[in-house]
Formats: sequence, structure tokens, C-alpha cells
Amino acid sequence: MRILTIGAVLSAVVLAGVNAAGAAGQTEEVIETREVVVSSTRLPDAPVDPKTLPAKVTVITAEDIRKTGAKSVQEAIQWATGIVMYDQVGNAFQQTIDLRGFNGQPVPATTVFVDGMRMNEPDFNAVSFDLIPYDTIDRIEIIPGASAIYGKNAMGGVINIITKRGTDKHQVTGETLFGSFHRERYTINASGPIGAFDYYANFGRETETGYRDESAARISRFFGKLGYHPTKDTDITVSFTYVNDRLQQAGALPLSVAAVDPKRNFTPGDFFANETNVVRLTGRQSLPFGFSLNVNGFYRRLDQDQFTRSQPFCAAAFGFCSQNLLPNATNLVLTESKGGTGQLSQESSFGGSRNTLVFGGEFTSNEIGSQRRSESETFSSTGKGTTDENVVGLYVQDTLNIASRVVITGGVRYDHSQIAFVDLNNTANSGDKRFNRATPRVGITYLATPETSFYFSYGESFRVPTSNELFALGSFGSNPNLKPVHGRNYEVGMKSGLGSLGEISLSLYRTIVTNEILIVCGDRFTCGSSTFASNTNIDRSRRQGVETTWKARVNERFDFMVNYTYTQATIRSDLTLNPFFFDAFGGTPYVQQVRQGSSFPLVPKHRVGVVGNYHPADGWTLSLTGLYVSTQFLLNDEQNIQPRLPGYFVLNGRVAYERPVPGGRLGGFLMLNNILDREYSTQGILAANNLTGGGSVERFVVPAPGIAVFGGLSYRFEGF
Repeated sequence: MRILTIGAVLSAVVLAGVNAAGAAGQTEEVIETREVVVSSTRLPDAPVDPKTLPAKVTVITAEDIRKTGAKSVQEAIQWATGIVMYDQVGNAFQQTIDLRGFNGQPVPATTVFVDGMRMNEPDFNAVSFDLIPYDTIDRIEIIPGASAIYGKNAMGGVINIITKRGTDKHQVTGETLFGSFHRERYTINASGPIGAFDYYANFGRETETGYRDESAARISRFFGKLGYHPTKDTDITVSFTYVNDRLQQAGALPLSVAAVDPKRNFTPGDFFANETNVVRLTGRQSLPFGFSLNVNGFYRRLDQDQFTRSQPFCAAAFGFCSQNLLPNATNLVLTESKGGTGQLSQESSFGGSRNTLVFGGEFTSNEIGSQRRSESETFSSTGKGTTDENVVGLYVQDTLNIASRVVITGGVRYDHSQIAFVDLNNTANSGDKRFNRATPRVGITYLATPETSFYFSYGESFRVPTSNELFALGSFGSNPNLKPVHGRNYEVGMKSGLGSLGEISLSLYRTIVTNEILIVCGDRFTCGSSTFASNTNIDRSRRQGVETTWKARVNERFDFMVNYTYTQATIRSDLTLNPFFFDAFGGTPYVQQVRQGSSFPLVPKHRVGVVGNYHPADGWTLSLTGLYVSTQFLLNDEQNIQPRLPGYFVLNGRVAYERPVPGGRLGGFLMLNNILDREYSTQGILAANNLTGGGSVERFVVPAPGIAVFGGLSYRFEGF
């Protein structure tokens, strides 16, 4: 198997280099790396050593985020293994993120949690990362692969975000950022203890005019958390998040236009606006006989307003062009979600073995109301609909440590999902579906030495069809007979400490997917005579790859991390696809004959991330980050016949200085992004270019920003 050959060669090369370097430096003092602990259950409980987990887990701390200069959650995790990331809307805040060969189309396959609450939108599973106050993040845990215990839609994996709490002393910090594209950011946070209580509060305001025409952004965020821990056995927190933003979307450009003017906006006026309020309550109570109870409850309200302008339409044969011949669309969505999770854990020891047993239950209720309006020079239409979704999940997991050498993990989760859709304009489109699925998980870890472990894991996952795929498009694309998408993931890997050379991890995985949903030409519609096809389950698809990380603190002055990802994402069936509407003015529908083995679009085979930090003197940090992404097929090119989106390499640098001053600490930084001023695009799509008349097929791209400079100051008051 080719994937195993590549993995074996890569691991052999890395280990050979490590052994040679280790032989050359046998007399050097071993430099300890920072201890990292992670969560191993649906709700964080007692943290565990990642070497004992049968998965390749990446942990990104607040300090890691600060050193890279990341300005969003997506930027903070873009260097990690397994990440699929691209910008499809043309602004700095709404990049799409997925894991392990799932490209976010049509629905993201990665689940994101913040303090135990699912952040994915209930129907389409999308994540609005701009609604997460990223400067409140304490750490990010990336758990790739089928994570059965986390529930539906986590086929690519899980991104688990834990926010900050009050420190052991009072502090107030003010920070600013200024830079290219008129970027401005002002934040202030305060934290500290008050007896048995602790508090953390953060307010931020961020604006920019954007690197493209009409790609401006305005974001206001507030986050507050109050903790109560009267004893070492009791810990309760309540938090509130408020975010209000308005993000303009410059969108994609025809390749011919982007080559001449990459800043141009082809459809000026597009925007996406959010207002969200979130309340979370978490608690953990230690109980007698090794038991502990962990609970989480939440309420979330999200108001969204989206406007999408159509392309101008030109018909050369008739000698006219019009901006408003095709409809512009306004979409208003109100989502209310509430629910909670309860988890009971028990730790015990017998015969020299330690056992951790976890039982849990989860309930979520989502209510979604939408109102759509399409309007052009010649017609207008409106649509209203509601979607109610109830999700119930039950899970159990057992972790058995045998003689400190072998760790066996087994678990299963049962999910029941009910989706009820009501089309208030056309009741014939309404429908109600229920889905049930049990997903197992099993893994074994062998600790060869205290610093080296090997593991194997098997897990299953699933995705529930959306209301659009089931009902909302009516007879023109929806299919109420859709089955849930199902994945089976196999993974082997190793993790090892290398003394003064840091630590290394390597994983090889294969995910076999059945019933993936694509827009297929079949019995329901004949694509040769209709511009519509149907959402249909396909027999089989597959993701497989290699992920490796080398992380080291060479000495007190220098530390680095290198990540490499190899990914194959392929369709394993022969298909006839019609991926988008084509041309309502008499053109021929765009039909693709896809053969077994074709690659999924927007999944690069190779990805390399490098992060290095050098501390030349006390208080100074010089950071250099590089990201290489190989070529990838354009969206809607499942038959792989169009030229690929070119690969790219981006290099960023940052200089930071921090020093103590009376009463606190003063800091500043200067950052240069895309130092080499590369012209590149992270996303491309095949679509109709109505400016050429007749809706001809053309390649579109979303240009990325060129060289950019940012700087900022911070002042931290401490111990008052």
C-alpha cells in the first residue's frame, strides 16, 4: 500500500536524522519540554498524558498562539497536521477549516467545542470562528479521526477549545494592534481570585478595511467567566459571551480578472452579519469511592443576516449587460440552541491495574427560523421555513491501565437525531426524519518506555443529512430517502521523547466512508434535460494519510516545531455528477463523468508547517513561521480534468519584546506576514461566468493578501 510505504520512508528518514544528531550530542544535558496534558472524554475531567491516548493529539497553548502572532482561531491552528484550510469568501475572518481530507463541502466534517459546548451550526455543521473570542483561549486540543464519543458530524475529528480562568493574582492587560489594510484591534482583559471565587473578563474591538475591495470587517466581542471552588472537590463556572460583527465578503474572481486586478470585488455588497449571546454553566464534583460528576449546560441565540449579490449578466448575442438581471438574495436566520451534558466517572485500582469508567448523556434542542428573499429586475420571491432538531446521545467508555505498560480504551455512543422541517410557503416540501446510530471506539497503547508509546485505534463516525439535502430544495435536489454518512477509521502511530532533540509523533490512518452525499445524476433526474440533479448517497469514498510532528526545545534560546501531512482523499465509485446550477438561459448543464480513484477537490496532498522561536536576549523573541501547501483540484472538478490550483509557500516573521516595569509588564511586537510577497490563492472553484454570456464554465479563485505589516503594544498591571 503506497501510504504505508511513504510513512515508512518518512519515519525512517526522520529517525535516522534523530539518531545521528543524538549520537553527536550524547554528552549534552537533556532539556525538558513543557509537560502537556489533554482531555480524553466528552467533558474535560482528570487530564491525561497524551502518550497514553490511542490518537495523534495536538495541543496549542495560549503561549504558542502568542508567539505565532495568530489573529484568529484559524491562523492559530493552520500549522497543525491534518488541517484543511481555505478562504472561499474573501475576507480575513471566515476561512473554512476541516480535518483529514474532508474539505467542508457540502458540510464540514469536524466538530468544534468551546468549554464543552458544540459550536457547529445545528443544520449545516458550519463553524463561525469569528464568534469565538480567540484571545480568551487557554489551549486548543486537535483530536483527528473518528471520535465516536463526541457524537455526530465528527468524521474528520474534533477541535476542543478551553478558555482561560482567573490567575493566582490580579491583573489587568490592555493590548493594541495596528497594521496593513487599516487593521485595528483594541482589547482589555482582567482576571484574578476573590476568596473561593475567580474571575476573567475580556472585551475586544476589531476593524479593518480589508485586503480586497469591499472586504471590510467590524467585530465587537465580550467574554466573562466567574469560577467558584470552595473546596478542592468542587469547581463551578458560569460564562457569558457576546459577539456582534459585520463581515463583507469579496468572493471569488474569474482567473482572467484576478490575474489583472486581484483586489477587485466581482459582486460588491455581499456581507454576513452576526449577533450572538451564549451562556454556559459547567461544574465538577468529586465524590466518594473514586467517583466524579461533570456537568455542562448552555443556551445560545444567534441572529444572522446575509446578503449575496448576483453576478452581472451579459448576453453578447443580444448586445446588453445588466447588474440586476439575476436575483440578489437576502437570508435572515434565527437559531436558538439549549441543552446539556452530564458525565459520571469512576477510577479504581485492582491487581496493579488502574481503571477509569465513564458514563455520559447529552441532550440538545435546536430551533431554526429562516426567511429568504430573492429579487431581480424581472421577478422576486420569498421563502420562510423552520427547522426543529432534537439530539439525544448516550455514551460509555472504559480505560484500563495494565501494569503501567498497556492502556486499553473501549467505548460506544448511541445517538438519536430528529429533524422536523416546515416550509411555510410550500408545505409539500415539509418533512420529518429520525436517525439512530451506535458508534464504537477501541484502542490499545503500548508504553515501550516512559517516553515512547505505540498505538492502534479503530473508531466509527457518522453525519446526519441536512434539512436542505432532505427537504428544503423540494423536488429540485432534495432527497428524503438519504441515509447518514458513515465512516470507519483505522489508525496506527507512535509517540516518543528524544531527550535534547525534543519529541516526535507519527500516525498513519485510513478512513473508509460509505453513503457520502453528492449531487448525482440518476433516476430522479436526467441531467441531459434538466439543470438540476439530486443529493444522493454514493457507495464509497476514502481518506488516508500520514501525519508527523517533530517538536523540540534545543536550548534556552531556541525551540522549533515541524509538521508534515500527506493526504489522499478519493471517490471510490463511478459517478455522473452535476455539482451546480447551469445555465438558466439555454446553456448545456455541466455534467461530470467521475471515475473511481478521482480525488476530492480542495484537499492538498502535501502540507508542511514550520514554527521556530529564537530568544537572543532576555525579553526578546524572534519567530519565523512557514507554511507550504501543494496543488489541489478546484471545487466542482471531481473528475480532475481542469488545471489544479497552484501550490504555495507563505513565510511570516515576528519580533517581540517584553520587560518588567514598576507595577507590571510592558510589551510590544512587529510582525511581517507573507514576507516573500507571494501571489497565491487558497481556494478555487469552477463556476459560471455570466459576464461572458451564456454562463460559460470558468475557473474562479479567491486571491490571498500580499505582504502585510502589523505592530502592537501591551501593558499588564499585576498584583494590585
